[in-house]
Amino acid sequence: MTPFSFGQVMPGVEIHAQAFETLARGEFLVSASLTGVLFFSMALVAAAGSIFAFLSGWKAYALGVVLLVFAHVFPYWLFGHDVVFPYFAPAASAWLSVAVAASYQHFVVRRQLRKTEMEKARYQQAIHFVTHEMRTPLTAIQGSSELMTRYKLTEEKRQQIAQMINSESRRLARMIQTFLDVERLTEGELELKRASFPARELISICVERARPIAERKRIRIEQEQTDEATLSGDRELMEYAFYNLLTNAIKYSPAGTVVTLSSHAEGEHLRLAVQDQGIGMDEKELKNIFTKFYRTKKAEASGEVGTGIGLSIVEQIVTHHGGRIEVSSQPGKGSCFTLVLPATGTVSSPRTVRACS
Repeated sequence: MTPFSFGQVMPGVEIHAQAFETLARGEFLVSASLTGVLFFSMALVAAAGSIFAFLSGWKAYALGVVLLVFAHVFPYWLFGHDVVFPYFAPAASAWLSVAVAASYQHFVVRRQLRKTEMEKARYQQAIHFVTHEMRTPLTAIQGSSELMTRYKLTEEKRQQIAQMINSESRRLARMIQTFLDVERLTEGELELKRASFPARELISICVERARPIAERKRIRIEQEQTDEATLSGDRELMEYAFYNLLTNAIKYSPAGTVVTLSSHAEGEHLRLAVQDQGIGMDEKELKNIFTKFYRTKKAEASGEVGTGIGLSIVEQIVTHHGGRIEVSSQPGKGSCFTLVLPATGTVSSPRTVRACS
């Protein structure tokens, strides 16, 4: 029997005749070259990568199935045209490349897309917060200028308003410059200003700026006896970092509580601590608090305005100054943030400073 006898016995003469006709017509099976098989398999891999790189969703998966079907059918089509093409190599290449590309798109690209969308939404919230913060000094400047133009004021009153306009405009300029500096710091484009300044002076300035906020909530700011030390770095950014920790302690503490500030030398470092009696955080939240735009559920429920970028900025500032941040917290019992910074000229006070609990 032969493939042309369809299960029936065929006489040897007929078999010989068909073999002669096959030889005469030159109808022989030809094996595909290894180079052709290699290039075809590479083309399948490239096609699978392109499909899932430029398409997503059902369109990508549909074309992936079409590619798999093509990889299986193509060797049969070639065999019908007298070419013996290996079956396993193209089929395995197609299945492996489609599976890898589809998995990468589903588990990596889609996750990055969701993360990007969340960051975009949070960035928009941050811009809204920044514009809100800038609106306060702008409103003060606008209102004061209108008072000066509409009403006849005494010279003393005009001087007070002029000083207030100057103060608010300076505050607005510092705010804008700080945001720009932080953005450049994040991108690694900012060269820090190097200057030496007393740590005690930095603490005093931040306390005076934050005191009106604390008084409105009837929160007392206590300063324990501090060690003498000199810090080196960008003073404005360091003020921003410490002021952020201090205002956070005030914002997320209930009325009538105490915020305690302390600093003490530890070798060649100075430890600046801000401890509150606020809402606190659990261990899971502590792992994420320095993530940009992250806010704890209790912070959001407190009603305090915020974007979750402050602590990430503080961490960047402290890290760029060669320091680190230590945090300890318990839900309902408050938090303690400690800046550990390189310092010179440290002089320990005779009094033992209470550590964060």
